[in-house]
Amino acid sequence: MFGISGAGYDFSTSVFSPDGRIFAAEYAKKAVEQGATSIGILVKDGVVLLAEKRVEPLHEPDSIEKISKVDDHVGVATSGLMADARRLIEMARIKAQSYWLTYEEPIPAEALADHICDIKSMFTQGGGGRPFGVAMIIGAVDLDGRPKLYVTDPTGTLLGFLATVIGRGSSQAGELLEKKYNRTMSMEDATRLALEALKQASEAKMTPDNIEIAHIAVSDRKFHKLSREEIEQILSQPKVTN
Repeated sequence: MFGISGAGYDFSTSVFSPDGRIFAAEYAKKAVEQGATSIGILVKDGVVLLAEKRVEPLHEPDSIEKISKVDDHVGVATSGLMADARRLIEMARIKAQSYWLTYEEPIPAEALADHICDIKSMFTQGGGGRPFGVAMIIGAVDLDGRPKLYVTDPTGTLLGFLATVIGRGSSQAGELLEKKYNRTMSMEDATRLALEALKQASEAKMTPDNIEIAHIAVSDRKFHKLSREEIEQILSQPKVTN
């Protein structure tokens, strides 16, 4: 039963292998690694989220949503199993509304990320379920006007970032972000940098049909998903030089 390459130890998230691994959690991370690339960049003026979409020839592009609004000041970009992402986003929206009703102020990004991670972690510690096969980039501008960027992985680990990539293009896009990221750049330059990083990691031609972009600016603390016309205009601009 427990012989070959984790067989047996991957039947339950409540069983460690002899070398201390939880195979079901590792499989969930693999699902994210094979997912479409999503990128988050934090700059002094706000947060930029960008996500790649896999659009087949007969798909209606607008029916595929990789970046979602959670609250007026919070958005998430996802990679992995979309069904799992939708469930977590719904729970995140309920948490945001509950926080407002309790404290009469918008939920801080870290509190929301903690809530999502608590849910994810719960599904790695008991039998009868499986881990969520999705990672999320959470971008927000908190009530104090500070932009925030967090990543949650399938095991419920939470980390803060200045710039980050999840999904199959993490390696290539991450290398470019490390070279060119500058916190003082404008939101427009951060958006073009995210597009350049995605181009580095993807062979598909970028169009308004296969990418989504969202901004959360410090100036108004509002989640804004860019329209097709706005994306077309950005795609026509030159890349960031550095």
